[in-house]
Amino acid sequence: MANYEDRYDERSGNILGALSYLSVFFAPVLFPLIVWIFASPPGSTHSRNALFNHIWTWVLIALGFVALIFVPALMGSQHGMGWFVGLVLAVIFFIWAGILFILNIFRGIKLLIV
Repeated sequence: MANYEDRYDERSGNILGALSYLSVFFAPVLFPLIVWIFASPPGSTHSRNALFNHIWTWVLIALGFVALIFVPALMGSQHGMGWFVGLVLAVIFFIWAGILFILNIFRGIKLLIV
């Protein structure tokens, strides 16, 4: 009986972890935070990782917009180089955020399959 309960707890933890990763679509920070606080270790570990991934995704998106807006203004109008540097930095930040977004989806699906 204990073996069944252990597998049930692990499966429910995996489902909560998968929902935490996939919550990037509906509640990016709130859902993983709640699961991290109230769930048992298999689910709370995944939700903590998902929470930090979601936070990093939003920070990188914000940094991309900051680079796009403020870098050209700070560098001045020296032959358009400020716009180029700002655009390159913004693209790097947006690509990095996109990779984290896709990684969250991949990890969520992986936990549902296992």
